[in-house]
Amino acid sequence: VPPPVIPEPPPPEPKPVPERLQWMERGAPAFVDVNGDGTEDIVGHVSRHEGGSEFRHFIAAFDGRTFQKLWESLPSEGPDASSRTKVIAQNGRLVMSEQRAVDLLELETGKRLGRVPLTDSPRRLCIPPGDTTSVWVEVVDHQHLLFDTRTATAKPAPRAPKGCATPPLSPQTCNMSRPAEHPTTCERSSYPPSDIRGFSTKYLYRANGYTLSLGTRWPGTQVPLVALYAPGNRKPLWHGVVAERDPLELRDTAPEVGEITQDAVYVVYELEKGGQRLVRRDLRTGAVTWDVALPEARSISMLTALWVRDGRVYVPQWGDLHVLDAATGNRIGGIGAP
Repeated sequence: VPPPVIPEPPPPEPKPVPERLQWMERGAPAFVDVNGDGTEDIVGHVSRHEGGSEFRHFIAAFDGRTFQKLWESLPSEGPDASSRTKVIAQNGRLVMSEQRAVDLLELETGKRLGRVPLTDSPRRLCIPPGDTTSVWVEVVDHQHLLFDTRTATAKPAPRAPKGCATPPLSPQTCNMSRPAEHPTTCERSSYPPSDIRGFSTKYLYRANGYTLSLGTRWPGTQVPLVALYAPGNRKPLWHGVVAERDPLELRDTAPEVGEITQDAVYVVYELEKGGQRLVRRDLRTGAVTWDVALPEARSISMLTALWVRDGRVYVPQWGDLHVLDAATGNRIGGIGAP
């Protein structure tokens, strides 16, 4: 009997050269399963350098497992594409804004299915509470629209649905670059639910009824501090130095970026010698779960928001979107970053 023929394994496919895409951190990503593999994929605004000072802006989808690009939309038109290109998922489709139009995109391919012109630049895309088919489009000249994802048509909708109006800039604005679409609110304030002796508050983050206070020690040498208040409770659940380190190693400024989830808080802080770190603490006890160095930013970091979803922490940082495992803080991948 001749020996069985063992087929040779096919040669490995040549790996494509990764293209240099920049993640635009001012936008709100859409987290949705694009390719049907059961893992949330990432859809968001990216740009590609086209030579000289030219950048092309578009919406692209990335596989949530491999972080490879699945598709990209047609380029966003208009000189302000960098700030007017936005995306939101609704009803199994995507809605993308450009400087003077709103497009309906097919989720699986990014193909344009329809288009509605706008009278002015879009400021925000928002899903009205309880709505399963429409997207409200906030327009700079107040000629807002309600866009129907079933028909790619729109009708005037001058009144903002609850939670959809972009708050005007004010002394309470945390950071002009923080996406208004973020579900966790942030305000610049020195009035926490109650005073803690020696704690000067600078930022208040609110989500699920909890309030996260970020500030510094006062009087005395400034040390970054953090406190958490439970819903309806004026006394803090816990408070203390932002990290379990020698306070002299910490930069003497208030932390600026925090996030609250069902079971944890996340706070970005800086070291005196340079470098940013991200600490995860237990929501109820404040116990530190992990504390990791964030990847070195290629430029002055514009980190203004963290997105925590599905066991992952998404850290948008100057052209890159880093993805960390929420349980360990380990980096599991990213977009834009090599």
